[in-house]
Amino acid sequence: MAVCPNCGGMLRFDIRSQCMKCDSCTSTFDPYSFQYGNSAEESTEYDVTVFKCPQCGGEIYSTDQTAAGFCSYCGSSSVLEGHLTREKRPELIIPFKKTKEDCKSIFKKFTKRAIFAPADFRSEGNVDSFRGIYMPYWLYDISQGGQINVPTSTSHRRGDYIIEDHYMCSGEMDSMYNGVSYDASSSFADDISNEIAPFNVKDITQFSPSFLSGFYADVADVPASVYEDTAVELARESSYNYLKKNSPMSTEHFEKSKTEVKSMMSTQINAERSAMFPVWFMAYRQRKRVAYATVNGQSGKVSSDLPISIPKYLLCAGVIATILFFILQLLFTILPSTLLVVIAIVSVIGAILYSSEMKKICIKDNHDDDMGLQSRMEQKRKSRLEAQKGATFGNETEAYVLTERDIRNNKRRKAAQKKHEKRGSNAVFIVVLCFILVPTLIHIFGGMIFALSKGASFIGTILVLISLIINIALTATSTRNIKDIESKKGISSLIWSDIGLAASLAILVFKPVSDIYYYAAAVAAMLGLLITLIDLMLSYNLLATRPLPQFELYKGGDDRA
Repeated sequence: MAVCPNCGGMLRFDIRSQCMKCDSCTSTFDPYSFQYGNSAEESTEYDVTVFKCPQCGGEIYSTDQTAAGFCSYCGSSSVLEGHLTREKRPELIIPFKKTKEDCKSIFKKFTKRAIFAPADFRSEGNVDSFRGIYMPYWLYDISQGGQINVPTSTSHRRGDYIIEDHYMCSGEMDSMYNGVSYDASSSFADDISNEIAPFNVKDITQFSPSFLSGFYADVADVPASVYEDTAVELARESSYNYLKKNSPMSTEHFEKSKTEVKSMMSTQINAERSAMFPVWFMAYRQRKRVAYATVNGQSGKVSSDLPISIPKYLLCAGVIATILFFILQLLFTILPSTLLVVIAIVSVIGAILYSSEMKKICIKDNHDDDMGLQSRMEQKRKSRLEAQKGATFGNETEAYVLTERDIRNNKRRKAAQKKHEKRGSNAVFIVVLCFILVPTLIHIFGGMIFALSKGASFIGTILVLISLIINIALTATSTRNIKDIESKKGISSLIWSDIGLAASLAILVFKPVSDIYYYAAAVAAMLGLLITLIDLMLSYNLLATRPLPQFELYKGGDDRA
């Protein structure tokens, strides 16, 4: 903790002046004018207070020793336990440029467009809980060189002939990518860090603990090696796009594939540097889920999980549906059989949205899109597996046991591997099966189409049949995803839509005389669709929020800034 040389008051980093400012006498000082400790390790380590959340076990760090009372990662309002420790110093830092008032103003403008967001999500008290946290990043300096030879061609018509001209695009590549950044904290989701990017490295400076005074920082727990391949691929992709757009032959056809061209680029990482970037962070708790809102502390760019208020949404949807119903009643007269077809098409659209949402929730809940956290989880998984074999770690409290998540992820991994291994044999099997079944299916459907054309509406029946087949396939897909979602239990709600569509198809095939059968099938299909839509809205809040941080996977917490 820095102390004012004039009055002995506490010094904090002031964003507007970019200096250390005294809370008591308002004197300002250069952040680099203070020395922290006299240890020989000063160049590589610094003293910090680590605050630990008793709810989620998250940890966050600060040079201040003041008590913390709010965790930004799980949203709990409990006093965080603090103790002094030493941490490795990052090399670089981008100081905060946006003040807390700037952050609150930016976020309020952002949420004005979120008309269905819960009222307390946008409340003054909740917005005031934004905390300034320095997030760790890895910076990669990448160079590319070597000879590039790309055959290209162009063609044009002359009379009855098509003339092709072939050229060789050659040149020496000499490009640099400095400061390619990826977040180095497993508690900071990759999708959030991508959405608030980029950070402008023109403001980067040498790290000093003074910049942390009045703020908090997460610690890098993801190795630099995790993002090396991703950074190299980004450099290659950028160079290829530049070559395609700016080379003398940019208007011509490259005769080699993108992969072949990128493989010619001799790309290597010259340096890996640790840095801290400024982020304003807020957590909004919804029972066993949490929504995060983040603001780039340099540029003001916002990323936010936006849950919806179900009552607000239903009220608005009900009003719009009522207005549309009366307008359509005045303009159109819908026959009972046509009504079944319309409901079937709408049901398919709802099923596609539902299945897509289940897939996204599955990816988010299992962190499949977060490379940093995946690397941490893999380390923990290996530790647990070793513990199950009787391995010891010098301290029995450090041993782990297999969790349900480990077992579920192992099953998913084995299933994916088995599917990959059988892909070749399955392809042969499918081809053989098609030669046997396709003629039979054509015969069956031909007879079915002839029968339907004699009775019910041919086109309408076919549309409902196709809708039912698509719905059943999506039901199976969404059911598989639901099994992998820890926060969602039960079967896919699309099963009710399947039942309604099956009833509609039966009515169109047998074509009863009384309209009451058509309306009964329409009601069944509408109920199935309604159940799907309600579950879709409920599931959206799962997609717009995240599982609470897990004790053994996350480091993070926080208080004021």
